[in-house]
Amino acid sequence: MFLAIVILSLSIQWGQCDKVSPKPGLKIFREDYKSVEETCFAVGFVRKNCRNETNTDDRFYAFDARVGTSIKNLGVNGRVVFNTVVSNHGLGYNASSGIFTAYRSGIYVFDWTILPWQGSNAHTAITLNDKFQSWSYCDSGKSGILQSCSKMAVLKLQRGDKVWIAVFRGQAVIHSTFSSFSGYKL
Repeated sequence: MFLAIVILSLSIQWGQCDKVSPKPGLKIFREDYKSVEETCFAVGFVRKNCRNETNTDDRFYAFDARVGTSIKNLGVNGRVVFNTVVSNHGLGYNASSGIFTAYRSGIYVFDWTILPWQGSNAHTAITLNDKFQSWSYCDSGKSGILQSCSKMAVLKLQRGDKVWIAVFRGQAVIHSTFSSFSGYKL
């Protein structure tokens, strides 16, 4: 009798093991996560590094981004969002906000180029934690000629500092594709 109960109990458990779980498997989850992770990386979202790297001190930080859609009538203190990311090594640049975040202290080099619409201007400045650091006065005037303006700045950053390009005077009308922002850690 005892043997019959044990066999019956085991057969019920074995029968239940053949049922398929309604939840997706770990393999599917990993594939979905990898897809989301690659998408976030492609658009420049900042995320913590989950990889097991042994030497993070030699991590390379550099980015290059462009204005994907022309920006019209951006006012004083308006942030120029360079939303088309060409490269984002170290994931310091956020294409949604236009902000670079320093994950390591050190000396950084930044460069930005602005192409205002014909007959308009764009007065921009590199901004470090809400303070203008270096300015670019770009005015195409009434000449009817497109004129781009470029500026480079070298900044000493502490971990967590935030850097972006903002308008410091008037309203800016910025052409897409030809306007860019890039930077790297020395």
